[in-house]
Amino acid sequence: MATERFMKAKARAMFKPYVFIQSMSSLATSGVPDLYISGKKDCFLEWKHDEKTKGAIRPKLSPLQKQWCDDRYAEGRQVFVVVTTDSKTGILFKHGEWNSHSNDRRPLKEIITQILEYVL
Repeated sequence: MATERFMKAKARAMFKPYVFIQSMSSLATSGVPDLYISGKKDCFLEWKHDEKTKGAIRPKLSPLQKQWCDDRYAEGRQVFVVVTTDSKTGILFKHGEWNSHSNDRRPLKEIITQILEYVL
């Protein structure tokens, strides 16, 4: 069984050869996303993991995380929320979609590629 920590590490390894990645989360901050990713463009990425839900998923963001994502998106910043559903698949939420449910599971490699296409 994969964990959120394992999945974030796996994603970081997939991103690392192509872009700069900065961890944003710490015990001193609340609401900020897990990662800042910078290429020609930049984005913020919040990562969740949920193997239990088999149907449509809405990311389990804390109220502060939801506010942070909504506020940055309203400013015109790019924010992605990824919910991995096992070690190889997940759902990508963008453009405020993290406020809705989705069942659009895709291979993790496809999700990483889509984010890279945005920042590169």
